[in-house]
Amino acid sequence: MEETIYWAHLAAIEGLGGATFDELLKRFGSLKRALEAPLHEVREIPSMDERTAEAICRAHMTLDATRAQIEELMNRGIRVITKLDSLYPPRLREAPDPPPLIYLAGDLLRPDDRAVAIIGSRDCSEISARRSRQYARYLAQEGLTVVSGYAPGVDLSAHLGALEAGGRTIIIPGCGADYFDFSPLSTLDITSFSDLAKQAVWISEQPPGADWSGKSATARNRLVAAQARAVLVMEARLQSSTLDTVARAKKLDRPIFVQTFATISEKVLGNEMLRKEGAGLVQSVEDLQPIVDLVLGEGRAGGKKSPPAGGDDLRR
Repeated sequence: MEETIYWAHLAAIEGLGGATFDELLKRFGSLKRALEAPLHEVREIPSMDERTAEAICRAHMTLDATRAQIEELMNRGIRVITKLDSLYPPRLREAPDPPPLIYLAGDLLRPDDRAVAIIGSRDCSEISARRSRQYARYLAQEGLTVVSGYAPGVDLSAHLGALEAGGRTIIIPGCGADYFDFSPLSTLDITSFSDLAKQAVWISEQPPGADWSGKSATARNRLVAAQARAVLVMEARLQSSTLDTVARAKKLDRPIFVQTFATISEKVLGNEMLRKEGAGLVQSVEDLQPIVDLVLGEGRAGGKKSPPAGGDDLRR
């Protein structure tokens, strides 16, 4: 617990990434010793700038506040996990510059290793929101976990679809715990981290008091890509955060699938680009079976399954 406090305290210093943590551990053996070290020794760390070195050496002055914050988070059902902890999600270690520390609500179960990322625009069309929800329900019913970034639009629709099906979802937002908005989940009687942990997992590398930002959302993308076994793009513009996630997923050799559209507009030019690049094509729920087979590793033969009873036919 005590060493975790030092990790959380240093992780809140802007600009202090995983590489710096590694250097501090290599030089001092523990983060506690690093915080107690004189400024001139901290400055000797490779690539350590003056501002960051001074921030590290001043950190002990507010350590009690971090200790109280962690206790409060634990009371809310959130654990602080360092990359040295056995509970650190194995797939996140595959991300570029994996977070030295994460905040975790819920338990990652063995089936959560079979996760599909459903991602897309926050200002998506109504049909893309409906598809995202329906596809997530189907994947959840097939025993897969849905992972996404909790942004409005496609991400949120995917989380809701998985939960509505009684399945699992992994939420990786671009904000800290204090800025996480439960209102979209309230229709499912999820109003707290303790409620959420019963059916989902919440992971953030952002300190509790960090609000959403473009920088944090982009950082989150690499974690979504790492956690997923495959990525399904529902609706994406060019030069979008969605395509940033895809680029990160490709570097990790994650298979990419894309929703196709009969009518091409600016809102789906990213989809069209991925189609031309050879992504797997999805038109309807029936086309999700190859994703299921790939992620489960079963390679089942046979025809396409019919959509779940009562599901809309969303083909265009």
